[in-house]
Amino acid sequence: MSCQITLSTWSGESKTEAAEKLSRIFRLNNEKGLATVEGLCEGLPWRFENTISDQQATQAAKFLQEIGFSVDITPVEGKVVPLPVAADENEPAVPVIPSETESSYRMGFQGDGRTLLGITFTNLIKTIFTLGFYRFWAKTRVRQYLWGQTLFAGDCFSYSGTARELLRGAIRFGMFFLLFAAVSVYTFLEFDPEESELVGNLFIVSFMFWIPFLMVGAWRYRLSRTAWRGIRFSFRGQGRQALIVYFKGYLAVPLTLGLYWPYFKMETEKFWRQNSRFGDVQMRFSGKGKDFLKRFIVALFLTPLTLGFYLFWFSADLSRYIWSHTHIGGGTFHFPIKGRDYFNLKVVNFFIIIFTVGLGNSWVVVRNRKFIADNLTFSGNIELNQVVQEMQDSGAFGEESMDIMDVPIDIV
Repeated sequence: MSCQITLSTWSGESKTEAAEKLSRIFRLNNEKGLATVEGLCEGLPWRFENTISDQQATQAAKFLQEIGFSVDITPVEGKVVPLPVAADENEPAVPVIPSETESSYRMGFQGDGRTLLGITFTNLIKTIFTLGFYRFWAKTRVRQYLWGQTLFAGDCFSYSGTARELLRGAIRFGMFFLLFAAVSVYTFLEFDPEESELVGNLFIVSFMFWIPFLMVGAWRYRLSRTAWRGIRFSFRGQGRQALIVYFKGYLAVPLTLGLYWPYFKMETEKFWRQNSRFGDVQMRFSGKGKDFLKRFIVALFLTPLTLGFYLFWFSADLSRYIWSHTHIGGGTFHFPIKGRDYFNLKVVNFFIIIFTVGLGNSWVVVRNRKFIADNLTFSGNIELNQVVQEMQDSGAFGEESMDIMDVPIDIV
């Protein structure tokens, strides 16, 4: 029996080393091997042009998986079935999404703008009549709807957070904020203006250092209340780790005139993603700042020349790269969007908001969710039915702190 061998993704440490080993196995030149690895990192599968025997396929698959490749072996009769290519010869090959038999899993979103608008409008009326007190129940209702309408492999996510948890978190943060205000008033009344200003600045700086800890608490709470097939997500990162990552980035980016930003971005993504788990399975992130530095420099030049429009293409490249380097178990995500896709989404969203005087925001939220769900897929070797629950509880203190200060914690 002859087999064809297809590589879906790569998630190793050294591209050069992987390319050299790939070239030796399939007798490719070094440039072709490196280009193949680069394509796999961008979500572009590669298929060997010749058939191989069962024994050769087993040996090759074992070796390739050890160095980070996601391998699919398919029996064939006759010649290898070539991968589809884009209609335009100047365009790169369209990423091929494996079939369900090849362990491919799709996202989906079933929500609609009209239903979300009804929920939002009801929440607004109740929030106004309760002088803002209902906002905790309002946020919970929206999340339960959005999570419940999001599908993966045909099953919905669920959100188990409660309004009372958010309320308790807000009360705790409110007490902390009142203490800070009381100390500020005391120093203003008891000390000279210069001394009170110095004390106030010290408190502000101290509070800024505390923000990474609050972000960690917020993300831990949100993941701990998110589940799929009854298995919860969790976050194991620590606040001090976040502080080191963000403090180093906030210093290095201005000192390098912005050139450190790709490294900073990949370090933050690695922190948030690699410390996240689904049950007992840990996520991994293999993105490197040096891989994205060239595209960042190009964006610095092209963005002002295109009056900012190149940012859509840069954002698409960034999202595609980040997801293609995000792994769970032996699987990898794919998000093969292009700049024009992102441009069309954002431009239409902008006009919806403008022409509806903000009332169309519910449709914008639904469009954004569907855009991600329609394009994001997951493929690779992972037995989802064997994932085991690992419990880790978390409070909502950081969640409400970030909401009050309007600090975003959504991971790209």
